[in-house]
Amino acid sequence: MAGQQRMANVNDPVTAAIEPALKVGAACGTAGFLFGGTVGILKGSTPFLFATASGIQTFALGSSFWTCRHTFIQTRRDPSALTTSELYQASGISGAVSGGLVALVTRGRRNVLPATLMWGLSGLVGQATYNAFYAKPAVVVEGPKETFWERMAKKSWTPIKYVTNDEYAEMLREKMLKIDVEIAVLDDKIAELKKQQAQEEAAVASAPQQSDSSALP
Repeated sequence: MAGQQRMANVNDPVTAAIEPALKVGAACGTAGFLFGGTVGILKGSTPFLFATASGIQTFALGSSFWTCRHTFIQTRRDPSALTTSELYQASGISGAVSGGLVALVTRGRRNVLPATLMWGLSGLVGQATYNAFYAKPAVVVEGPKETFWERMAKKSWTPIKYVTNDEYAEMLREKMLKIDVEIAVLDDKIAELKKQQAQEEAAVASAPQQSDSSALP
């Protein structure tokens, strides 16, 4: 029962988007909490308030970034085969949108533009770092190169038709069958003509005999 419920949650698109976003947000919030606490200690003011404020902001930033990025990727035609350019777009746009929203909520409208630019650039840098260290280059399997006539045969405006060896052999077999049929028809006609000629020769040969017999008293 628990396994079926887990599978249903995985297949649910909302759960598939929110669950990893919360995990990323929790990781970012933890890092922000530790960073804010360290800054608070170094400044000698309330470390807990610094840590809490920083943790909330980084949690919101991380979760909104991942949600935007996941949504952008799912809108592509094939999310499992994104190009490098599309990955940069996803990370850069998501960083800019999430940074601008968090800045609008926590720091006011004056900080929206700087935060949008800064976090958009951060998204691009993060994607570039990931591509450099973790992304595997796509393996391009090169098939047999097409010949000139194969390329020409694929053009819609050319009368050339490319056929494989098997297709060509089948065409030859069909032509041979047609030739055999035509030869058989010609043989029948020749035999009929020979028969007709033999009948005519026999008729011509019997004609003088009939005339001689009719001339006798």
